[in-house]
Amino acid sequence: MSPTLRLLLGVFLLFPTLLTAQKNRPSPQLEMTPLPAVPTMPDAFPQVVGTQAFGPAYKFTKDPAVLEAAKGISAMGSRILKIDAVSGGQLTPYIAMPFTHYVIWYRSNDAWTKGLTPELRRREYNAMYLFTKDLLTRYDTTGKTFFIGHWEGDWYLLPGQDVKKDAPPERIAAMIEWFALRQKAVDDARAEVPYTKCRVYTYAEVNRVRDAMKDGRQRMVNAVLPKLAVDFVSYSAYDCQLLPAEEVRATLDYVNAQLPPKAGLPAKRVLIGECGLSWKACGGDGAKHEQRNREILTKFLSWKPAMVLFWQYYNNEVVAGEQVGFWLVDNKNQKTPLHATLTSLYAAQEEAARELRYKTRRLPGFEEMASFSENWLTAGGAR
Repeated sequence: MSPTLRLLLGVFLLFPTLLTAQKNRPSPQLEMTPLPAVPTMPDAFPQVVGTQAFGPAYKFTKDPAVLEAAKGISAMGSRILKIDAVSGGQLTPYIAMPFTHYVIWYRSNDAWTKGLTPELRRREYNAMYLFTKDLLTRYDTTGKTFFIGHWEGDWYLLPGQDVKKDAPPERIAAMIEWFALRQKAVDDARAEVPYTKCRVYTYAEVNRVRDAMKDGRQRMVNAVLPKLAVDFVSYSAYDCQLLPAEEVRATLDYVNAQLPPKAGLPAKRVLIGECGLSWKACGGDGAKHEQRNREILTKFLSWKPAMVLFWQYYNNEVVAGEQVGFWLVDNKNQKTPLHATLTSLYAAQEEAARELRYKTRRLPGFEEMASFSENWLTAGGAR
């Protein structure tokens, strides 16, 4: 084991003592899920740092673009995959890969914004119920964890995405009803299926948090979230990622405080669903792109969330014929320095987890892995 890894392993071994000293009551951990028999990754732990694949603007093989990207993400050593899904059957090739945690957009649309008709209610409930039941039934033996949610909810809530206005009351009411219906469908499926290893959770995604927190605007985080029984909240966190670390943590505390308590889940239930700066925003400088995004990741990790997801593996935005560069692999199939950093981080996580299991006969929880990853990235990783 390298000296850096040996030093960082102390984070795991000291973490329970430090956490108790900092809090009166430690946060419960996400349940660790076992992997199927995959030789290179025989056990699962919450990896925390991940990436995603949505609407790639290019590809290099005969595979569909998202599947190709998912293969690339897996090759990095990532245990996390975030994608869009039309059905459970569509997920089949992705389930065969050694991912342990899947974050899924499912039925992410604004059909409900003018009110839920009886027919829309029936369709939404049935689709969510059957999707959840299918995941729990077909994939229980894999021991994988699924988070079912949607794209940035505040853009659905704000007509014309006008950030100068409050969300209208009728849309707020419709969104609350939409979420209640989705949650009931998932709860009903979880109650009916006798699953043991697989886990399915819901999440709601917010993206205009600072409008509510600093300006008092009516947004999803303060007008909708407190009325929901959702399992987790995802934060597409571009509106806070460049703030000082203390302000980032305060923002995440604010989001988390809007969630009604829910038994059996961690005290911190905010996932960072999207974050990151594009290649273009970093002036096309690979070293700068790696450094600035590494700093963003460490700020979020310092709050100890269950997940932080970089946007994304292949770029999806092209403006006036130019790639904006939300990527880890560019449109010429060149891997960025940030790709190398995250690949090295995953290898370091695996080694540290194996060492911890050897010493303590257990695997790290999500807060321990967040702390390890933060320290590894802050220390400069493999550089």
